[in-house]
Amino acid sequence: MTPRKTGPARAGLRPLTRAVCAAAALALALPPAPAAASPSPSPSASPSPSASPSAPAALPPITPFLLGATGDDACVTDSPTTVEEKPWTHVSLGLDTVHRLTEGAGTTVAVLAGGVAADGPLADAVGGGGSADCRGYGTFLAGVVAARPAEGSGFVGVAPAARIVGVATGDARSGVATPADIASSLEEAVGAGADVVLVGAAAWENSARLDDAVAAAAEADVLVVAPSSVTPESQPLAAYPAQDPTVLSVGSYDPEGAPAAASPPAVLEGDETARTDVVAPGTQVLGVGPGGGHFVSGGDGVAAAFAAGTAALVRSRHPDLSAEQVRERIIASAYGAMPGAEPEVVGRGPVDPMAALTGSPEDAASAAAPNGGGPFTPDPPSRGTWNVPVTVAVAGGSALLIVVCVLGAVVLRRGRARGWRPATGQPAAPAPEGRRR
Repeated sequence: MTPRKTGPARAGLRPLTRAVCAAAALALALPPAPAAASPSPSPSASPSPSASPSAPAALPPITPFLLGATGDDACVTDSPTTVEEKPWTHVSLGLDTVHRLTEGAGTTVAVLAGGVAADGPLADAVGGGGSADCRGYGTFLAGVVAARPAEGSGFVGVAPAARIVGVATGDARSGVATPADIASSLEEAVGAGADVVLVGAAAWENSARLDDAVAAAAEADVLVVAPSSVTPESQPLAAYPAQDPTVLSVGSYDPEGAPAAASPPAVLEGDETARTDVVAPGTQVLGVGPGGGHFVSGGDGVAAAFAAGTAALVRSRHPDLSAEQVRERIIASAYGAMPGAEPEVVGRGPVDPMAALTGSPEDAASAAAPNGGGPFTPDPPSRGTWNVPVTVAVAGGSALLIVVCVLGAVVLRRGRARGWRPATGQPAAPAPEGRRR
């Protein structure tokens, strides 16, 4: 039998064929890449420099508390700065895509704080013409929820079509509110027809009256959103009414996607960690203040404002959902546990407005039945889903490549059998004896 030729060029054909076929098989085995546009970027991803506030340290600060403040020295002055770039919070929450679905029209969010000024991007948002806001904190929270787009500004609220009702709560200069203050304001907010109540002036003590006011809000189908903790001085304290299980309790994360909770975190009596359902942006947050200029603030109260805006979006798009269903939807659709973070500190993880809007609530009958079903399971979020045209193209191309591999293998076998001579219809002559190996 005549040995086959195994010169270097020919010896490399078989590995090459195998490599091409293996690549085709691998292309079929691997799923195609997700769609390029992610509606809600992961908060753990660092925002691009263009999406971050320009020189946030240069923006005047607004703080939740200013203990011992007296006179006009406690009040903020108008900010001369307006940042044109979109802030990192806008990118982190994917608000451009979210606002294609809803902007929160038809919903009312009550903001419990020292005051809410109807200035600049809030001029058309605040019902009743607003009120004086010495420290600017209530205005800042209202802006996070519902600031309208403004020329020359990259900042816009989470629900820029929602209506704001400001309910003066606590001391306008120090920011301190007692449980009785919050209970009274909560009752006023429910009476004003609020769909969502944002407790900006949280307390670090509880009372039976506050518990009753929260229960009455739940009975009236009003969702209460509140910060998990407050830090009037250096040590974080568990905040109320966020410890009530019917309240959406919110912690915070920073621009790098890391939990902003202090170490050790806020605790209740008996060293129990303060409850947290979800987290939202709460560090180096850009927003508006009295006068309409841009300021910077942070804390769990600011994070709660982002969650309250998300709740307004959900209630606008799904008006048939109850307050409790909206709360459960926001919790269940959160991103999940954050790497390296204790679940007690971050709850279910960062709020995801797009997933909250596109999820599916559990069947009402199952929810009402004893031990019937668990929390609703949201539909798969659009981020990470397959792109159908790309899937078809990859599958078709891979199939064509496999056909080429099969035909190429046939050609190679027949070519070797002919000694790589052109086909003549006659069997190939044996190679000369002197050329055999």
